[in-house]
Amino acid sequence: MQRQTYHTTLKELAHYGILPEKYQKMIPRTNLHRWKNDSFERYVGSEINQIADKHSELIKLLNEYPKMFHAYGEVVKTIVKIVKTQQTYVRLMREAKEDVVKVIEQIRDIIPINKAVELFKISSTTYAVWKNDVLLACKESFFEKCNRIYPTQIIPKEILNIKKEINNPAVAHWRLNSIYHNGFRKGKITVSLNTFYKINKRFGFRKSDKQYLLKKRRRKICIRAQAPNQIWHTDITIVKTLDKKKYYVYLLIDNFSRKLLAYDIKEKVSGLITQKLIETAVKVTSKVTDSLNVKLIVDGGPENNNTHVDNFIKNSKVNIQKLVALKDIDFSNSMIENTNRVLKYHYIFPEHPKNYNDLIEQIVFFDYDFNSLRPHGQLKGLTPDEAFEGKQIPKDFRTKILKQARIDRIEYNKKNRCEQCK
Repeated sequence: MQRQTYHTTLKELAHYGILPEKYQKMIPRTNLHRWKNDSFERYVGSEINQIADKHSELIKLLNEYPKMFHAYGEVVKTIVKIVKTQQTYVRLMREAKEDVVKVIEQIRDIIPINKAVELFKISSTTYAVWKNDVLLACKESFFEKCNRIYPTQIIPKEILNIKKEINNPAVAHWRLNSIYHNGFRKGKITVSLNTFYKINKRFGFRKSDKQYLLKKRRRKICIRAQAPNQIWHTDITIVKTLDKKKYYVYLLIDNFSRKLLAYDIKEKVSGLITQKLIETAVKVTSKVTDSLNVKLIVDGGPENNNTHVDNFIKNSKVNIQKLVALKDIDFSNSMIENTNRVLKYHYIFPEHPKNYNDLIEQIVFFDYDFNSLRPHGQLKGLTPDEAFEGKQIPKDFRTKILKQARIDRIEYNKKNRCEQCK
Protein backbone atom coordinates (compact mmCIF):
# COMPACT_ATOMS: atom_id res chain seq x y z
CA MET A 1 0.00 0.00 0.00
CA GLN A 2 1.44 3.41 -1.03
CA ARG A 3 2.39 5.65 1.88
CA GLN A 4 0.19 8.79 2.31
CA THR A 5 1.97 12.16 2.02
CA TYR A 6 0.70 15.47 3.42
CA HIS A 7 1.16 19.09 2.40
CA THR A 8 3.41 21.14 4.68
CA THR A 9 0.60 23.68 5.21
CA LEU A 10 -1.54 20.98 6.84
CA LYS A 11 1.28 20.19 9.24
CA GLU A 12 1.68 23.85 10.13
CA LEU A 13 -2.07 24.35 10.66
CA ALA A 14 -2.13 21.28 12.90
CA HIS A 15 0.81 22.70 14.85
CA TYR A 16 -1.11 25.89 15.59
CA GLY A 17 -4.36 24.01 16.39
CA ILE A 18 -6.45 25.47 13.54
CA LEU A 19 -6.59 22.50 11.19
CA PRO A 20 -10.16 22.21 9.71
CA GLU A 21 -12.23 19.37 11.13
CA LYS A 22 -12.48 17.75 7.70
CA TYR A 23 -8.74 17.04 7.66
CA GLN A 24 -8.59 16.06 11.33
CA LYS A 25 -10.80 13.07 10.51
CA MET A 26 -8.64 12.05 7.52
CA ILE A 27 -5.21 12.17 9.24
CA PRO A 28 -4.10 9.58 11.82
CA ARG A 29 -3.91 10.79 15.41
CA THR A 30 -0.24 9.90 15.67
CA ASN A 31 0.60 12.24 12.79
CA LEU A 32 -1.46 15.06 14.32
CA HIS A 33 0.22 14.57 17.68
CA ARG A 34 3.69 14.63 16.13
CA TRP A 35 2.99 17.77 14.06
CA LYS A 36 1.53 19.57 17.04
CA ASN A 37 4.67 19.05 19.09
CA ASP A 38 7.16 19.43 16.24
CA SER A 39 9.40 22.53 15.84
CA PHE A 40 9.11 23.96 12.34
CA GLU A 41 12.17 26.13 12.80
CA ARG A 42 14.36 23.14 12.00
CA TYR A 43 13.05 23.09 8.45
CA VAL A 44 15.10 25.01 5.90
CA GLY A 45 13.00 27.87 4.37
CA SER A 46 10.35 27.75 7.10
CA GLU A 47 10.52 31.54 7.36
CA ILE A 48 9.07 31.80 3.84
CA ASN A 49 5.88 29.93 4.67
CA GLN A 50 4.22 31.94 7.45
CA ILE A 51 0.60 31.51 6.40
CA ALA A 52 -0.48 30.11 9.71
CA ASP A 53 1.26 32.85 11.68
CA LYS A 54 -0.15 35.77 9.72
CA HIS A 55 -3.62 34.45 8.93
CA SER A 56 -4.46 32.15 11.82
CA GLU A 57 -7.31 34.38 13.14
CA LEU A 58 -8.77 34.78 9.65
CA ILE A 59 -8.70 31.04 9.02
CA LYS A 60 -10.26 30.41 12.40
CA LEU A 61 -13.09 32.83 11.64
CA LEU A 62 -13.65 31.26 8.24
CA ASN A 63 -13.97 27.88 9.93
CA GLU A 64 -16.48 29.31 12.41
CA TYR A 65 -18.60 31.33 9.93
CA PRO A 66 -21.03 28.53 9.00
CA LYS A 67 -21.69 27.82 12.67
CA MET A 68 -22.07 31.54 13.43
CA PHE A 69 -24.56 32.07 10.59
CA HIS A 70 -26.57 29.08 11.75
CA ALA A 71 -26.55 30.30 15.36
CA TYR A 72 -27.60 33.85 14.42
CA GLY A 73 -30.30 32.43 12.17
CA GLU A 74 -31.71 30.35 15.01
CA VAL A 75 -31.73 33.37 17.33
CA VAL A 76 -33.53 35.56 14.76
CA LYS A 77 -36.08 32.84 13.96
CA THR A 78 -36.80 32.37 17.65
CA ILE A 79 -37.27 36.13 18.18
CA VAL A 80 -39.65 36.35 15.21
CA LYS A 81 -41.53 33.28 16.46
CA ILE A 82 -42.03 34.86 19.90
CA VAL A 83 -42.99 38.29 18.57
CA LYS A 84 -45.37 36.77 16.02
CA THR A 85 -47.52 35.40 18.85
CA GLN A 86 -48.39 38.96 19.83
CA GLN A 87 -51.51 40.49 18.31
CA THR A 88 -49.56 43.58 17.30
CA TYR A 89 -47.03 41.72 15.13
CA VAL A 90 -48.85 42.22 11.83
CA ARG A 91 -49.40 45.89 12.60
CA LEU A 92 -45.76 46.37 13.59
CA MET A 93 -44.55 44.72 10.40
CA ARG A 94 -46.88 46.87 8.31
CA GLU A 95 -45.70 50.05 10.01
CA ALA A 96 -42.07 49.02 9.46
CA LYS A 97 -42.57 47.88 5.86
CA GLU A 98 -40.18 50.53 4.54
CA ASP A 99 -37.33 49.12 6.65
CA VAL A 100 -38.29 45.55 5.73
CA VAL A 101 -38.26 46.32 2.01
CA LYS A 102 -34.93 48.16 2.19
CA VAL A 103 -33.09 45.37 4.00
CA ILE A 104 -34.51 42.62 1.76
CA GLU A 105 -33.50 44.56 -1.34
CA GLN A 106 -29.99 45.07 0.09
CA ILE A 107 -29.39 41.39 0.77
CA ARG A 108 -31.28 39.89 -2.18
CA ASP A 109 -28.00 38.89 -3.92
CA ILE A 110 -27.00 36.90 -0.83
CA ILE A 111 -30.34 35.71 0.55
CA PRO A 112 -33.10 35.05 -2.03
CA ILE A 113 -36.30 37.06 -1.57
CA ASN A 114 -38.42 33.95 -0.99
CA LYS A 115 -36.12 33.00 1.92
CA ALA A 116 -35.96 36.53 3.33
CA VAL A 117 -39.74 36.94 3.48
CA GLU A 118 -40.01 33.64 5.34
CA LEU A 119 -37.73 35.08 8.00
CA PHE A 120 -40.09 38.03 8.49
CA LYS A 121 -43.13 35.70 8.39
CA ILE A 122 -44.77 37.53 5.50
CA SER A 123 -45.92 36.20 2.14
CA SER A 124 -44.25 36.95 -1.19
CA THR A 125 -47.47 38.65 -2.33
CA THR A 126 -47.47 40.94 0.70
CA TYR A 127 -43.82 41.80 0.07
CA ALA A 128 -44.56 42.63 -3.58
CA VAL A 129 -47.30 45.06 -2.46
CA TRP A 130 -45.03 46.63 0.15
CA LYS A 131 -42.25 46.97 -2.39
CA ASN A 132 -44.53 48.90 -4.73
CA ASP A 133 -45.67 51.12 -1.86
CA VAL A 134 -42.10 51.92 -0.82
CA LEU A 135 -40.24 52.11 -4.13
CA LEU A 136 -43.07 53.65 -6.16
CA ALA A 137 -44.39 56.18 -3.63
CA CYS A 138 -46.41 58.91 -5.35
CA LYS A 139 -46.46 62.53 -4.16
CA GLU A 140 -49.82 63.11 -5.87
CA SER A 141 -51.52 60.61 -3.54
CA PHE A 142 -52.72 61.21 0.03
CA PHE A 143 -51.51 57.71 0.88
CA GLU A 144 -48.28 58.01 -1.15
CA LYS A 145 -49.37 55.08 -3.33
CA CYS A 146 -48.76 55.03 -7.05
CA ASN A 147 -51.87 56.23 -8.89
CA ARG A 148 -51.03 53.99 -11.83
CA ILE A 149 -50.80 50.81 -9.73
CA TYR A 150 -53.68 51.79 -7.42
CA PRO A 151 -56.11 53.68 -9.67
CA THR A 152 -59.09 53.11 -7.33
CA GLN A 153 -57.51 54.67 -4.24
CA ILE A 154 -59.23 57.50 -2.36
CA ILE A 155 -58.89 60.92 -3.98
CA PRO A 156 -58.32 64.32 -2.27
CA LYS A 157 -61.93 65.44 -2.68
CA GLU A 158 -63.16 62.45 -0.64
CA ILE A 159 -60.61 63.09 2.11
CA LEU A 160 -61.63 66.73 2.39
CA ASN A 161 -65.34 65.83 2.47
CA ILE A 162 -64.73 63.34 5.29
CA LYS A 163 -62.76 65.95 7.22
CA LYS A 164 -65.57 68.49 6.76
CA GLU A 165 -68.24 66.06 7.97
CA ILE A 166 -66.24 64.96 11.03
CA ASN A 167 -65.35 68.54 12.02
CA ASN A 168 -68.91 69.83 11.60
CA PRO A 169 -69.73 71.48 14.98
CA ALA A 170 -73.41 70.55 14.64
CA VAL A 171 -72.58 66.84 14.97
CA ALA A 172 -69.55 67.05 17.25
CA HIS A 173 -71.46 65.14 19.95
CA TRP A 174 -72.30 62.25 17.62
CA ARG A 175 -70.36 59.02 17.45
CA LEU A 176 -68.22 58.52 14.38
CA ASN A 177 -70.47 55.85 12.89
CA SER A 178 -73.45 58.24 13.07
CA ILE A 179 -71.42 60.94 11.34
CA TYR A 180 -70.47 58.41 8.67
CA HIS A 181 -74.04 57.31 7.95
CA ASN A 182 -75.27 60.91 7.93
CA GLY A 183 -72.58 61.94 5.45
CA PHE A 184 -73.13 58.84 3.31
CA ARG A 185 -76.85 59.48 3.05
CA LYS A 186 -76.18 63.07 2.00
CA GLY A 187 -73.71 61.87 -0.64
CA LYS A 188 -70.80 63.67 1.02
CA ILE A 189 -69.02 60.50 2.14
CA THR A 190 -68.40 57.91 -0.58
CA VAL A 191 -66.28 55.24 1.14
CA SER A 192 -67.04 52.19 3.29
CA LEU A 193 -67.34 52.54 7.07
CA ASN A 194 -64.08 50.66 7.59
CA THR A 195 -62.22 52.99 5.20
CA PHE A 196 -63.85 55.98 6.92
CA TYR A 197 -62.39 54.87 10.27
CA LYS A 198 -58.96 54.28 8.70
CA ILE A 199 -58.90 57.74 7.12
CA ASN A 200 -59.90 59.41 10.37
CA LYS A 201 -57.20 57.51 12.24
CA ARG A 202 -54.52 58.23 9.65
CA PHE A 203 -55.15 61.96 9.48
CA GLY A 204 -56.30 62.43 13.08
CA PHE A 205 -59.42 64.41 12.30
CA ARG A 206 -60.99 63.39 15.60
CA LYS A 207 -60.26 61.23 18.62
CA SER A 208 -62.05 57.93 19.12
CA ASP A 209 -65.58 57.65 20.48
CA LYS A 210 -64.11 57.22 23.98
CA GLN A 211 -63.35 60.95 24.08
CA TYR A 212 -65.86 61.58 26.88
CA LEU A 213 -64.02 59.25 29.26
CA LEU A 214 -66.19 56.29 28.40
CA LYS A 215 -64.45 53.22 29.73
CA LYS A 216 -64.30 50.17 27.52
CA ARG A 217 -66.89 47.72 28.77
CA ARG A 218 -67.39 44.09 28.02
CA ARG A 219 -70.20 43.76 25.52
CA LYS A 220 -73.35 42.43 27.12
CA ILE A 221 -75.87 40.15 25.47
CA CYS A 222 -79.22 41.82 24.89
CA ILE A 223 -82.55 40.61 23.55
CA ARG A 224 -83.50 41.75 20.02
CA ALA A 225 -86.93 42.55 18.58
CA GLN A 226 -87.92 41.96 14.94
CA ALA A 227 -90.30 44.93 14.72
CA PRO A 228 -91.27 48.09 16.66
CA ASN A 229 -93.27 47.74 19.90
CA GLN A 230 -92.41 44.12 20.54
CA ILE A 231 -89.96 44.92 23.34
CA TRP A 232 -89.50 48.03 25.47
CA HIS A 233 -86.85 48.94 28.03
CA THR A 234 -87.09 51.35 30.94
CA ASP A 235 -84.49 52.54 33.41
CA ILE A 236 -83.39 55.56 35.44
CA THR A 237 -80.01 57.29 35.60
CA ILE A 238 -78.69 59.89 38.04
CA VAL A 239 -77.45 63.33 36.93
CA LYS A 240 -76.02 66.10 39.09
CA THR A 241 -76.16 69.76 38.04
CA LEU A 242 -73.61 72.44 38.92
CA ASP A 243 -75.85 73.73 41.70
CA LYS A 244 -75.15 70.37 43.43
CA LYS A 245 -78.66 69.01 43.04
CA LYS A 246 -79.32 65.40 42.08
CA TYR A 247 -81.96 64.42 39.56
CA TYR A 248 -83.31 61.08 38.39
CA VAL A 249 -83.81 60.84 34.62
CA TYR A 250 -86.41 58.24 33.61
CA LEU A 251 -86.19 56.80 30.09
CA LEU A 252 -88.28 54.32 28.11
CA ILE A 253 -87.11 53.15 24.67
CA ASP A 254 -88.23 50.78 21.92
CA ASN A 255 -85.89 47.84 21.39
CA PHE A 256 -86.17 47.53 17.61
CA SER A 257 -85.82 51.21 16.66
CA ARG A 258 -83.95 52.50 19.76
CA LYS A 259 -86.50 55.34 19.74
CA LEU A 260 -86.96 57.24 23.00
CA LEU A 261 -90.69 56.83 23.61
CA ALA A 262 -90.98 58.67 26.92
CA TYR A 263 -88.85 60.44 29.53
CA ASP A 264 -89.17 62.37 32.78
CA ILE A 265 -86.90 64.18 35.26
CA LYS A 266 -87.60 64.08 38.97
CA GLU A 267 -85.81 64.57 42.29
CA LYS A 268 -86.98 61.23 43.65
CA VAL A 269 -87.41 57.57 42.78
CA SER A 270 -91.05 56.62 42.47
CA GLY A 271 -93.13 53.85 40.96
CA LEU A 272 -95.82 56.37 40.10
CA ILE A 273 -93.40 58.17 37.75
CA THR A 274 -92.54 54.89 36.00
CA GLN A 275 -96.24 54.15 35.64
CA LYS A 276 -96.83 57.53 33.96
CA LEU A 277 -93.82 56.86 31.72
CA ILE A 278 -95.40 53.61 30.50
CA GLU A 279 -98.71 55.35 30.00
CA THR A 280 -97.06 58.01 27.82
CA ALA A 281 -95.32 55.34 25.73
CA VAL A 282 -98.64 53.58 25.13
CA LYS A 283 -100.14 56.82 23.77
CA VAL A 284 -97.12 57.42 21.47
CA THR A 285 -97.18 53.91 20.04
CA SER A 286 -100.93 53.88 19.43
CA LYS A 287 -100.20 56.02 16.35
CA VAL A 288 -98.31 53.20 14.64
CA THR A 289 -99.63 50.05 16.33
CA ASP A 290 -103.29 49.05 16.47
CA SER A 291 -102.95 46.11 18.82
CA LEU A 292 -100.07 46.55 21.26
CA ASN A 293 -98.47 43.37 22.55
CA VAL A 294 -95.17 44.26 24.19
CA LYS A 295 -92.61 42.86 26.63
CA LEU A 296 -91.37 45.52 29.07
CA ILE A 297 -87.81 44.79 30.26
CA VAL A 298 -86.97 46.39 33.63
CA ASP A 299 -84.33 46.16 36.33
CA GLY A 300 -85.02 44.92 39.84
CA GLY A 301 -85.34 48.43 41.35
CA PRO A 302 -88.34 49.62 43.40
CA GLU A 303 -89.27 52.19 40.76
CA ASN A 304 -90.18 49.33 38.41
CA ASN A 305 -91.55 46.73 40.80
CA ASN A 306 -94.43 48.24 42.76
CA THR A 307 -98.21 48.40 42.92
CA HIS A 308 -98.48 51.50 40.69
CA VAL A 309 -96.75 49.80 37.76
CA ASP A 310 -98.31 46.37 38.35
CA ASN A 311 -101.86 47.73 38.64
CA PHE A 312 -101.51 49.84 35.51
CA ILE A 313 -100.28 46.83 33.51
CA LYS A 314 -103.04 44.64 34.96
CA ASN A 315 -105.84 47.12 34.20
CA SER A 316 -104.47 48.41 30.89
CA LYS A 317 -106.41 47.77 27.70
CA VAL A 318 -103.17 46.78 25.95
CA ASN A 319 -101.12 43.64 26.49
CA ILE A 320 -97.94 44.50 28.45
CA GLN A 321 -95.77 41.78 29.99
CA LYS A 322 -93.22 43.04 32.52
CA LEU A 323 -89.99 41.03 32.72
CA VAL A 324 -87.11 41.61 35.13
CA ALA A 325 -83.73 41.38 33.38
CA LEU A 326 -81.50 38.46 34.45
CA LYS A 327 -84.35 37.12 36.59
CA ASP A 328 -87.38 36.44 34.41
CA ILE A 329 -85.19 36.31 31.29
CA ASP A 330 -81.51 35.50 30.67
CA PHE A 331 -80.83 38.79 28.92
CA SER A 332 -79.59 42.01 30.49
CA ASN A 333 -81.11 45.48 30.19
CA SER A 334 -77.94 46.77 28.52
CA MET A 335 -79.67 48.43 25.55
CA ILE A 336 -81.18 51.19 27.65
CA GLU A 337 -78.05 51.35 29.80
CA ASN A 338 -76.17 52.24 26.63
CA THR A 339 -78.77 54.93 25.85
CA ASN A 340 -78.21 56.33 29.35
CA ARG A 341 -74.46 56.55 28.68
CA VAL A 342 -75.00 58.30 25.34
CA LEU A 343 -77.34 60.80 27.01
CA LYS A 344 -74.90 61.63 29.79
CA TYR A 345 -71.52 61.49 28.04
CA HIS A 346 -72.50 62.92 24.66
CA TYR A 347 -75.24 65.40 25.56
CA ILE A 348 -75.35 66.36 29.26
CA PHE A 349 -71.79 66.22 30.62
CA PRO A 350 -70.15 68.25 27.80
CA GLU A 351 -72.67 71.08 28.41
CA HIS A 352 -72.30 71.14 32.24
CA PRO A 353 -75.93 72.03 33.05
CA LYS A 354 -76.09 74.62 35.83
CA ASN A 355 -79.54 73.79 37.13
CA TYR A 356 -82.82 72.01 36.49
CA ASN A 357 -83.81 74.29 33.60
CA ASP A 358 -80.49 73.69 31.83
CA LEU A 359 -80.91 69.94 32.34
CA ILE A 360 -84.43 70.03 30.89
CA GLU A 361 -83.16 71.95 27.87
CA GLN A 362 -80.45 69.35 27.19
CA ILE A 363 -82.82 66.39 27.48
CA VAL A 364 -85.39 68.01 25.20
CA PHE A 365 -82.61 68.51 22.64
CA PHE A 366 -81.51 64.88 23.16
CA ASP A 367 -85.07 63.67 22.50
CA TYR A 368 -85.19 65.51 19.17
CA ASP A 369 -81.59 64.98 18.04
CA PHE A 370 -81.33 61.31 19.04
CA ASN A 371 -84.71 60.31 17.58
CA SER A 372 -84.97 62.45 14.46
CA LEU A 373 -81.52 63.54 13.27
CA ARG A 374 -78.84 61.12 14.38
CA PRO A 375 -78.48 57.96 12.22
CA HIS A 376 -77.85 54.76 14.14
CA GLY A 377 -75.23 52.25 13.06
CA GLN A 378 -77.28 49.26 14.21
CA LEU A 379 -80.19 50.54 12.13
CA LYS A 380 -78.08 50.59 8.91
CA GLY A 381 -78.03 54.37 8.90
CA LEU A 382 -81.69 55.02 9.71
CA THR A 383 -82.71 57.33 12.53
CA PRO A 384 -84.79 55.82 15.38
CA ASP A 385 -87.86 57.71 14.14
CA GLU A 386 -87.46 56.26 10.64
CA ALA A 387 -86.98 52.72 11.92
CA PHE A 388 -89.96 53.10 14.26
CA GLU A 389 -92.17 54.22 11.36
CA GLY A 390 -91.03 51.31 9.19
CA LYS A 391 -89.01 53.28 6.66
CA GLN A 392 -86.10 51.69 4.79
CA ILE A 393 -83.14 52.82 2.74
CA PRO A 394 -83.29 51.45 -0.86
CA LYS A 395 -81.19 48.29 -1.21
CA ASP A 396 -79.21 49.61 -4.16
CA PHE A 397 -78.59 53.05 -2.60
CA ARG A 398 -75.24 52.11 -1.10
CA THR A 399 -74.10 50.14 -4.17
CA LYS A 400 -74.79 53.04 -6.52
CA ILE A 401 -72.79 55.52 -4.45
CA LEU A 402 -69.77 53.21 -4.10
CA LYS A 403 -69.78 52.28 -7.81
CA GLN A 404 -69.90 55.92 -8.90
CA ALA A 405 -67.13 56.78 -6.41
CA ARG A 406 -64.93 54.08 -7.96
CA ILE A 407 -65.49 55.50 -11.45
CA ASP A 408 -64.62 59.01 -10.23
CA ARG A 409 -61.41 57.77 -8.56
CA ILE A 410 -60.15 55.98 -11.66
CA GLU A 411 -60.82 59.05 -13.80
CA TYR A 412 -59.07 61.38 -11.34
CA ASN A 413 -56.06 59.13 -10.74
CA LYS A 414 -55.47 58.69 -14.47
CA LYS A 415 -55.24 62.45 -14.88
CA ASN A 416 -53.19 63.15 -11.75
CA ARG A 417 -49.99 61.15 -11.81
CA CYS A 418 -46.55 62.08 -10.55
CA GLU A 419 -43.59 62.50 -12.92
CA GLN A 420 -42.38 58.99 -12.15
CA CYS A 421 -45.71 57.49 -13.28
CA LYS A 422 -45.83 59.65 -16.39
